[in-house]
Amino acid sequence: MAFTLIVTCLMLSPLALILVDTSTPRIVNVPHVTAELTINHPPDMTFENGTRGKKIVWNATDPEPKNFTVTRNGQVYDSGDWNGTPIVVDLDHLYAENLTYSLPVSFTFVCTVFNMQNESVSDEVVVTVIADESPPIIQQPENITYEEGSFGHYIRWNITEANPDSYNVTRESNDPTCNFTVIEGGKWDGSNITINVDGLNATYWYLYTLFVNDTFGRNATSAVNVTVVEDLTPPQVDSPADVAYEFGSKGHKISWKVYDSNPKNYTIVVTYSYINKTYGNVTESSVPLQNITQSDWKLTNPEGDTITVVIDNLYLGNYTYNITLFDDYGRHSSDALNVTVYEDLRPPIVNATPDFTYEEGYSGYLVNWTVEESNPKYFELSRDGVGIENGTWHDRDHFELNADGLSVGTHIFNLTLVDFFNQTTKSIVSVTVTPDAHLPTVSQVAALQAFHSATENNLSVQAYVWDLNGISSVKVEWYVGEEAPSSANMTPVSEGLYMGDLGAFGVGTTVYYRVVATDNSSVHNVHTTEWTPVVITAMSREPTPMLLWVPILIVGVLSLVVIMSLYFRTRTR
Repeated sequence: MAFTLIVTCLMLSPLALILVDTSTPRIVNVPHVTAELTINHPPDMTFENGTRGKKIVWNATDPEPKNFTVTRNGQVYDSGDWNGTPIVVDLDHLYAENLTYSLPVSFTFVCTVFNMQNESVSDEVVVTVIADESPPIIQQPENITYEEGSFGHYIRWNITEANPDSYNVTRESNDPTCNFTVIEGGKWDGSNITINVDGLNATYWYLYTLFVNDTFGRNATSAVNVTVVEDLTPPQVDSPADVAYEFGSKGHKISWKVYDSNPKNYTIVVTYSYINKTYGNVTESSVPLQNITQSDWKLTNPEGDTITVVIDNLYLGNYTYNITLFDDYGRHSSDALNVTVYEDLRPPIVNATPDFTYEEGYSGYLVNWTVEESNPKYFELSRDGVGIENGTWHDRDHFELNADGLSVGTHIFNLTLVDFFNQTTKSIVSVTVTPDAHLPTVSQVAALQAFHSATENNLSVQAYVWDLNGISSVKVEWYVGEEAPSSANMTPVSEGLYMGDLGAFGVGTTVYYRVVATDNSSVHNVHTTEWTPVVITAMSREPTPMLLWVPILIVGVLSLVVIMSLYFRTRTR
């Protein structure tokens, strides 16, 4: 009977009710549907014993992959977790485990993949390793012909062989100084073979023969004929376009592409048909009018090099740059181009920030100017007619002023640029600042009561107040019944938090209050909250906690007992 009563109470109690979780709906009798688990089928393989780098790659797909196994001839070769990436078997392990000692031999690899529902799919690949019965395979290179003295010539043999052993390269020629020569040879690891054939003599033929041997004694050869012809051509030089630029501008150069098999030297001669040394601000020491002689001309690139001459800082005038190149056999080639330096007839070019508008209090605004001028001299920056910065203008191509914190109205930013020839450009940017259109933010307004007496409580109001332009004042207003509203300034107690004291009110009194916030903008926007009632409720002083007064009481009683004991002992004497 008692047990039944306890169970009944538990079932009816709130505790029993909160033990039932109804936050997540239950779904009953809904079948589980999965996407199809798939795996591809790599082709079966047959290759010679010793062939390296062969792999089986299975690509399987499933939204919820789990694990995999790979068997070799029915025995587990590999297994583990599977995250949907390809499953790879490197067949070089057949040699590492010495499984190809008897040929031919076949291996059956089966890959099985599983998903989270323990569904699986498999694929089988048969790998057959046969005996190496073919000699090395050499891809035949082309014969080579080059001009004596040129460089960067190579014979490259690409070779396929599973079981490499040794190689050698020989050279035969009708050149009596090298009739038959072994160029190189030795142990061969199966990699491709490359040799350099530079530096041979003209009018002779040279036959380079490669011999390669595998570990079974099978071999292959390849011969390449190299013919060297006499250098009968003059140096090669291209013809760049003529150059014209504004006096004082920078970044100008002449670049000739040149080539010769047997380069010797070159000269660059500068002449002029007209020159004005008094135009502009140029010092003679900076003008590149010197002729250039390179007595030991060598190429660093087999395809040819580039010879470059900087032609900045020239006087006003017309120039001719003539390059002449010589080879070891006295042959030569030349090219000439004209360089024209014309007057600076344009004022400075300026690209400025477009006029813009922003609301009072916002920030992050800049006025930018990018400028272009070949002969800069002087600049001045001003705002509303008041100079901000000025001075000598050299290589500066960018100017910037901060436009934050401006007063309401339209402000004029002016950049004045003067070049060496007193050509002037003025660039004006108008920045308009509109009045603050947003009220101060007032949030988290709350009334706080504190015990004053048995019949009265102290009342205060707190609020978070913020504005982009700062806060000018925050007040709290209140009234009771039909009386006129009173007000008091609220004081900041922390960042954005304001507090205001309203005084003491009797228990049961309804006090209506609101917060009035004024920002510090030019228009002094005011945000006034709605009147909010608060009822003064009875409060009492917090009683002394039992954990505090019980020990004190015990100590007091014990002290009294000690005192009384001493008293009565004294009386009996």
